[in-house]
Amino acid sequence: MDTIEMAIVGQIGEAAGDVWRLLNQGGPQTLAQLKKKLNGSSEMLEFAVGWLAREDKLEILKEKKSTLLRLK
Repeated sequence: MDTIEMAIVGQIGEAAGDVWRLLNQGGPQTLAQLKKKLNGSSEMLEFAVGWLAREDKLEILKEKKSTLLRLK
């Protein structure tokens, strides 16, 4: 892995930690709510959610027109 790839993976890991903390403190939230609170890019949020889902730390629920995330 080169330096740029390592930096990106680090950013994704930090974003995943931020998402986890928000869900741990505030309970289940939609993607839109998380995006607003993180003030980051949609892409980075999606990477972070994917990271947490891959680690089996999230439940991803479809509710009407939104996606709800909560910690397992």
